[in-house]
Amino acid sequence: MMLDDAGFDRNDKIAGREPVQRKDKSAEQLYDREVPLNGGSSHGLLHDWLDGEVDVMRASEVEGKSKVELWTRINAESEMLRRRVTPVGVQQRIMASLPETPGTASHWWKQQMTVTPIAAVAIGVALLAVGALVIEMLR
Repeated sequence: MMLDDAGFDRNDKIAGREPVQRKDKSAEQLYDREVPLNGGSSHGLLHDWLDGEVDVMRASEVEGKSKVELWTRINAESEMLRRRVTPVGVQQRIMASLPETPGTASHWWKQQMTVTPIAAVAIGVALLAVGALVIEMLR
């Protein structure tokens, strides 16, 4: 098993191991280079067909019949979903569940809160206990 220290110094004498000798990297220089693209985009003709610029026969010859059939089905299903509307009965139930006058909902902090005597005593005892803990921690 080889231990890679990722360039950090270690104390190998404590671990009882000999340090691993590193090989020097060769002095070959690396260059950034551009990779030329062969031809045009691989999806160019399919995109042109989807945009309506090329006929179906030409697109299926170049791109493949399966891709053209897939996109034909996707377009047909998308068109069907675009035409779908909410049924009248569902729409009427939604509208009936809305309040008659807008703005009737009030904020939770503006609502009236009632506290029972038992809850008031419990809140007081809890506040007293928290205060005692804070005082004890400050000492």
